Amino acid sequence: MKIFRTDLHIGLNKKLFEISSTSLGLDNVQFSEDTITVAIHSESVSHGYYLKGFMAVSTQNVCDRCLIDFDFNHKIKFSILLTNKTDLVNNDEHNVIFFTNQEESVDIGLVLAENISLNQPFKKLCFDDCKGLCSSCGCNKNKQNCSCKKST
Repeated sequence: MKIFRTDLHIGLNKKLFEISSTSLGLDNVQFSEDTITVAIHSESVSHGYYLKGFMAVSTQNVCDRCLIDFDFNHKIKFSILLTNKTDLVNNDEHNVIFFTNQEESVDIGLVLAENISLNQPFKKLCFDDCKGLCSSCGCNKNKQNCSCKKST
């Protein structure tokens, strides 16, 4: 996703972009929708530009407890510092992209993709109180009660 210097100079005020989910190259993430909505706000700072915003992402997942497919919709916040100062490139507070004064645009797609990957849940649940599958008969305990005895 390219951002142009002229837009940064004017300033982005919660500008909405739609990007293709396939353009991010995330083979390990299954998206529910073909597009991701990104809202970006930019500020000019003494050493470059500061971008902050959020992405509305919808992914397809399989519940770790009951094995049903479900969509997971979430908003992912991000912040990016665009700078030509090499001493700021290893900043731990923000994602930093080296952006020289000669460049007319910057691609923030890699940072967005990284944020999506890092914000995938470790435990994928269709809902917090998912009861899962019966270990004896395999029925989905969210949909029906089984007559299996509970093991002690």
